Amino acid sequence: MEIENIPKIQTLLLKLLSQSNIDSRLGRGQWYLSQMLKDECNKIYNMSASSHEIMASFWALVGQGLAYIDFSQSAVENWTLHLTKSGIAAASDEEGNPDNAEQYLSRLKSSVPRVSETVTGYAREAIMSYNNRCYLASAVMLGVSSEAAFQEMAISFCNWLPNGKERDRFSLLISNSKQNYISKFGEFRKRIDKYKPDLPSDIRDGMSLSFDSILDLLRIFRNEAGHPTGKKYTRDDAFINLQMFLRYLQKMYDLKEYFDAKRNA
Repeated sequence: MEIENIPKIQTLLLKLLSQSNIDSRLGRGQWYLSQMLKDECNKIYNMSASSHEIMASFWALVGQGLAYIDFSQSAVENWTLHLTKSGIAAASDEEGNPDNAEQYLSRLKSSVPRVSETVTGYAREAIMSYNNRCYLASAVMLGVSSEAAFQEMAISFCNWLPNGKERDRFSLLISNSKQNYISKFGEFRKRIDKYKPDLPSDIRDGMSLSFDSILDLLRIFRNEAGHPTGKKYTRDDAFINLQMFLRYLQKMYDLKEYFDAKRNA
């Protein structure tokens, strides 16, 4: 069984189950849900999904609270799979709903085409942890991903700085492994505010609010989740955090691309 196929199959399954006229019976045969899902996998992904992958996708949706099995019919082959409220939201939400791992990661890559493998890798761990109800782990991985994105942007900012002495000082700071993420970000904020009037309006507008709210949220949850404070971190916390991360990441890479373009101009 190819584990990496499961998120794709889940996405198709969510779409199928969201249709009002779908036959969601779990029995075998041409007109049952399993065969329809196999046909969709062939048509959309040109992929041959095995019966084990199909069944794993069914149970993955149930395990995540996105679907439930109606076993009110006496005949097992007529038991049906239905979406919960969270499942309906995951099927219809085009804004990167964390309940749909493939959709979320696809949205991330489409919003930030130049996102690095390092940032994507930790973000993938965060969304998979969330889908498996490991919310503390999701918070920590998302914090690491946000730190990686900031570090990449900070290097581009450093290379762009017009003042050689300031550039050297900031380079020493961001390359210092003993300096924590928040200290580095604080120093970046001091410097970027000075150059803010020079930035394009689409990057400048709302920048301070985005940095203050999103980064503070990520910092708090990552620090509290990564240490034995006893702080509760719920599904709702993780859901909001993951959605805000997409906006934060786009802002980071908008800045990085601006600095890179200006330096190379």
